[in-house]
Amino acid sequence: MKYLIFFDINGTIIQRDERTDLPFEYAMKELLSIDNPMNSIDTSARSDKDVFMEILSNFNIEFNETLWSDFLRLYEKQLILFKDSDVWRENVDAVPFIKWLSGTEHDLALITGELSIGAQYKLEKIGVWQYFQCGGFGEDGLKRFEIAEAGLKKANAMFEYERIIVIGDTLLDIQTARHIDAEIISITTGSHSKELLMTLNPDYIIDEFWEIEHKFK
Repeated sequence: MKYLIFFDINGTIIQRDERTDLPFEYAMKELLSIDNPMNSIDTSARSDKDVFMEILSNFNIEFNETLWSDFLRLYEKQLILFKDSDVWRENVDAVPFIKWLSGTEHDLALITGELSIGAQYKLEKIGVWQYFQCGGFGEDGLKRFEIAEAGLKKANAMFEYERIIVIGDTLLDIQTARHIDAEIISITTGSHSKELLMTLNPDYIIDEFWEIEHKFK
């Protein structure tokens, strides 16, 4: 069985903690001259643009393309500043698992709310960006299902496969997998607990990636 395997990033490939979104937060602070712009905002499994628009709404600022362009410029500046820091770190055994998968017949892609530029900086930092030939990113849609549809369209133009698998750490990853008729592997290392993930009955639930290697041999 040849699989197309979609990975989420934060909480799945990259460790999620209070520092994960610092480049985004600092860019927003510089853009709006507001302290704590992301206070009480849940960024899990959301597109960067959706989060951006919620922040603007919280401060009664109307979205416009000029603001968005200014943010993108500031965000890239912050990504460059953080690229040599330890803010982006491998999640459990994600790196050896992805490297191992890259040597099999299966194809690897991404479904993430991250803008592609953020995804690139994060995954280059831990040495796995080159293994993903395409993906659905934050610029491809405001909501996760739109992003997944865009990623699948790109993948269908590049790959031939028999089945799709999504690997992610949230309830929305499970829902997204079902939206694109994929199996779902839920990993317990991110935003949602094992108990919460189990409420949606994922096909597989793991604590580390080595537990699922047998499926791809």
